[in-house]
Amino acid sequence: MRNTRVITTVIAAATLAVAASAQSSAPSVRLLLPERTRLLEGQLVDLVIEVRNANAVSGLKVTADNLDLTSKFGAPAKAELDCDSSSDWVVRANLQAFNSPGAVKLTVSLSADGSSLTDTRTIQVREFNPPSGQRRNVVLFIGDAMGTTYRDAARLVSRSIVGADGKNSFRDGFFDDLLEMDKMPVSGMSMTYGTDSVVPDSANTGTAWATGNKSFLNAVNSLGDGTDCRWRFNGQTNAANLAYITDNPRVENLWQYLKRRYGYRTGIVTTAAVTDATPAVEGAYVGYRQARLEIARQFVENPMLGGKPAFDVILGGGTDPFTAQGRTDKRDLISELRAQGYRWVSNASDLRNVQWGGPLLGLFKGSANPAAASNGIATASDVNMDVAYDKIGLQRPASEPTVDFGGYTDQPMLDLMTQKAIEALSGGVGPFAVTTPFILMVEGASIDKQSHPNQAAGTIWDTIEFDKAVGVARAFAARRPQADTLIVVTADHDQSMHIIGVSNTPDTEYFNRSKSEKVTFKTTRGDMDFTVWGDSYSNARAGLPFINSSTTASNNGGATGMPGTFATSSPADTPEKSTYSTYFGSPAYPVDSKSGYPANSGDGIRRLAVGFRTGDHTGSSVPVTAEGPGAFLFTGYMDQTDIFFKMAAAVSTDTSDGDKFVSTVLNSTKYPKTFGK
Repeated sequence: MRNTRVITTVIAAATLAVAASAQSSAPSVRLLLPERTRLLEGQLVDLVIEVRNANAVSGLKVTADNLDLTSKFGAPAKAELDCDSSSDWVVRANLQAFNSPGAVKLTVSLSADGSSLTDTRTIQVREFNPPSGQRRNVVLFIGDAMGTTYRDAARLVSRSIVGADGKNSFRDGFFDDLLEMDKMPVSGMSMTYGTDSVVPDSANTGTAWATGNKSFLNAVNSLGDGTDCRWRFNGQTNAANLAYITDNPRVENLWQYLKRRYGYRTGIVTTAAVTDATPAVEGAYVGYRQARLEIARQFVENPMLGGKPAFDVILGGGTDPFTAQGRTDKRDLISELRAQGYRWVSNASDLRNVQWGGPLLGLFKGSANPAAASNGIATASDVNMDVAYDKIGLQRPASEPTVDFGGYTDQPMLDLMTQKAIEALSGGVGPFAVTTPFILMVEGASIDKQSHPNQAAGTIWDTIEFDKAVGVARAFAARRPQADTLIVVTADHDQSMHIIGVSNTPDTEYFNRSKSEKVTFKTTRGDMDFTVWGDSYSNARAGLPFINSSTTASNNGGATGMPGTFATSSPADTPEKSTYSTYFGSPAYPVDSKSGYPANSGDGIRRLAVGFRTGDHTGSSVPVTAEGPGAFLFTGYMDQTDIFFKMAAAVSTDTSDGDKFVSTVLNSTKYPKTFGK
């Protein structure tokens, strides 16, 4: 008891000392805007001021150049910032905008405990003033994790189909036909870094191209603040901290901006749950991407639109957070949207029958028994749609899981979803009936989701499905009587897949689930192991010890190649027939007669061989391709936030000079053209 009393006294004294030390720190003020804040004129943003280590705050003054904004701010409110014991304050002016283009110097001054404090930011405000009569549509395609290799793999697999004449459409290193996204005339590269990491996630990358501003990992259109310590760094992402997850400064995205100011129709299409990060950044504002219940609510009651719905079209997976069973507040968001005139579909058959015009809600997969997660802010399951490989009925390789549709056997393909979204957003009775412009995001989500577990077949066929959806948008734009639809194709971030050659693994090994080999490493951290199936020769996973035989300048040793369940074969006179990847040979696939996709089995098949370095994202730059009015803006190396401003510029400025260059120079037969393009 005596020792306990002594310890308690010491802890109490230490706590008081820490509190006294914290409070003795000098007062400070911080305006919560990034150093390089860029906005469109009229774009909404929360202006938030944090004052630390002050018992009293007075004399607040906020100016934008010579304009006094002080009256926009509320009174200073006591706050607990940084999870310490100091006395802190927050002053807010929510949903403010700057209407004069140019550099705007924002200055904050106040008195804290008698000390005069200031902070400044220079905000770059870009003009947004569409020419009279100019009405342009935007379709942004996001291949989640679709770095350069993913495009290459989809091209090689989908364009290496051997026809009935025995002729491969990829011969002598040339293609007869390229991907739809390859055929677009303008290309560039996008850097994807976030504020706190060179390897980003889908939320902060989405924030970049949706709002024009960078943020931190997992943030959806939100900036960091002093209450993040309550949930962001300690894993306490739960309902008790939802107020702190949703109090971060918000930046309006392009979807709400165009809808609020210019009456645009807005839409999202995804093969993920529609509350996943990439679709969320078009319609929600939260510090944490897994606050799925709040994201779904904001789709119905958007804060930038006065509580009106964020979208005219929502198509994808993830029914759960829209159901009463899946929500803690027991609201039936599907019924609420239907009461507002939304047409509701839940399978591909019903979607095919949807006609032009009117708002549309389609959710194509969910849980059998939706429920809220134990944290109170998400659903127990995030149910994404099944991948293209499974929807068209191909047999999975031995190392990849067999499909479980969970009763949802009639899910639409992404090209159908894209077609119906464009029809609904176009309105009227035909492809030329666009009376109100629209902005649409289409995501191929499982390029990423299949890449995390290194499931090559799943990710490659999903990229092919994604490209078919790009073709739908390109066909729509080509039918328009005038060039009024900008199409941009890019990725949020990259993953680590690489092309390593071609494999002639026979089907008897590629699909054999009864035959495997376990490989074990002994390390100082303990034993590590993984299981190898016959398809490893086509898919070298991140953990596989692929020993390079072309060099001895490495720390590897022992047998070259990789472990497998059958002996390798590499005839010297016909090296292209090797059962493992070499520099010889080209892929060759039969066609699946039912779907038109490449089949992944059959006599004489030569599969593309790929390898993964990790099961996660990378910090590599990603490709961008563009077509339509303003497409010329998307050339060269760019930051991901530039995509936002380039889309805005294409909509709001006269781009005829640049568009003429694309049509008369880039598309001219006078200059060399790429085969297949």
